[in-house]
Amino acid sequence: MSDAPFPQLAYKTVPKITGAQMQQAVMMATGKFGLDSRVLVEHTGRNLVALADAFAPEGPALVVAGRGDNGSGGLAAARILGLRGRRVWVVPTHESENYSGTPREQLELLKHIPTVRVKTSLPKMKFSVVIDAAIGTSLEGPPRGRTLDVITVLNKLQNGCTVISVDVPTGVEVGNGDVPGEAVKPTMTLAVGLPKVGIEPGGVGGRLFVGDLGFPPGVYEALNLDPVTLPGFVTELV
Repeated sequence: MSDAPFPQLAYKTVPKITGAQMQQAVMMATGKFGLDSRVLVEHTGRNLVALADAFAPEGPALVVAGRGDNGSGGLAAARILGLRGRRVWVVPTHESENYSGTPREQLELLKHIPTVRVKTSLPKMKFSVVIDAAIGTSLEGPPRGRTLDVITVLNKLQNGCTVISVDVPTGVEVGNGDVPGEAVKPTMTLAVGLPKVGIEPGGVGGRLFVGDLGFPPGVYEALNLDPVTLPGFVTELV
């Protein structure tokens, strides 16, 4: 795997936040500061595609997407990759009728992309890149059922495949990096907005990148953090 042309920052110089703080930041950004939640989702999708283009520019892609904000970002990435003509398989972690709001909208948009296929189970084939957007920061206890099946299959795909987790690898607890059961072992993790507590470079998330969401300074001030200026849309933390 070659190094991607992304700027780098020292991990220790960037503030880390909890899952609850991230929810607060999004609420501030979309409420007080008027950012559209769809725009934040598009930023995440774009940043995921930037990583996929850099590390696995060819071959089929797989996106496993949950019902939360990170799932929305994964679905947006699937759409963008598909619009570029790339073959993409999307596997939702729940039945489609259980999706609502922005995740449901993103799932519906995929119906219009001929190169994107939405499946109820993981295809038995090789992928060049996998986007793990299954759970993110909302893990509660050891993964079970369909989520556990997803983890098992994704870890079998690792040989020759770039696996990108969104925010937190599925199966890893945000806040401490603990693994209460099975967990995805990604090549890299894209932190959304800011890195999450417990996910360090070279740890359970592999290489660590942070994707800019375009938060105004007031969002950081509300969290009692110094405003963060990232040198690029995607930055590697080292």
